[in-house]
Amino acid sequence: MSSPKSNPSNREAGFHRRVDFIDWYYELSGKGPTVVLIPSGEGDCSSFENVAASLSRQFTVLTFDMPGFSRSSDPADFENYSMHRAAREVAGLVQALELGPATFYGCSSGAHVALTLAAEHPDIVRNVAIHEIPLSVRGDLGAWTARGDDEIVHACQDLFRNQMNESAEAWDALGQAYHKRLERNYVTWVRRYVGQPRIFRPFVPEELRRRPVTWTIGGLSPAFMFFDNVLTAQAAGIPIGLLMCKHFPQVSIPDVLADHIGKVARG
Repeated sequence: MSSPKSNPSNREAGFHRRVDFIDWYYELSGKGPTVVLIPSGEGDCSSFENVAASLSRQFTVLTFDMPGFSRSSDPADFENYSMHRAAREVAGLVQALELGPATFYGCSSGAHVALTLAAEHPDIVRNVAIHEIPLSVRGDLGAWTARGDDEIVHACQDLFRNQMNESAEAWDALGQAYHKRLERNYVTWVRRYVGQPRIFRPFVPEELRRRPVTWTIGGLSPAFMFFDNVLTAQAAGIPIGLLMCKHFPQVSIPDVLADHIGKVARG
């Protein structure tokens, strides 16, 4: 399909666009100031369908499959990936589509990409909204790289559905095609994200102040899991808010999340 600068209707449309070494699958909808929705570790943008539909009434909404996941091609040297590179690649797509400066939203590793964009590519960032950013790889997850692919898929299916979501029904409702794509994505996530101990970069307070940051954690998540978010935000003078969910508000509370992102984008 062609890749226009913007889609004047509110109907979601999928496109492919080659930027540098990535053949991106992206979706563009709506009209108005730009909001970019960055997928989390599972790498597939379809979990944003309801959020994008709500936001597209007032905003141009861009989302995409991350490089190496679902319908986007692998980045070069994927064995040595980093959030620094992911942010650079996302910045390249946004610039190619002439959609910056934008409001960026991400949870989990998508939040790390969004915060890296604000720190390293502030010229395309108006502000960011992030939810439960991983600041390091959890030790227990790092051990998953020793598992076989089938074992990784089964473990991730349980982790994402039953532990990181408060609504298994909402997760299931994303559909068979989505979950089938995630079988490959789970292995990619463990091998290329979880398996890279230095994939997540540290942030110093000065970087976190380059663009306005709205930071949340889940009111239903175990407190210990993202307590480092509180400490890091506090050191930079950034307030931490709560969304009444676990790790994936785009899945379990899409209308609440769309309202939250809309307020950030209008601010």
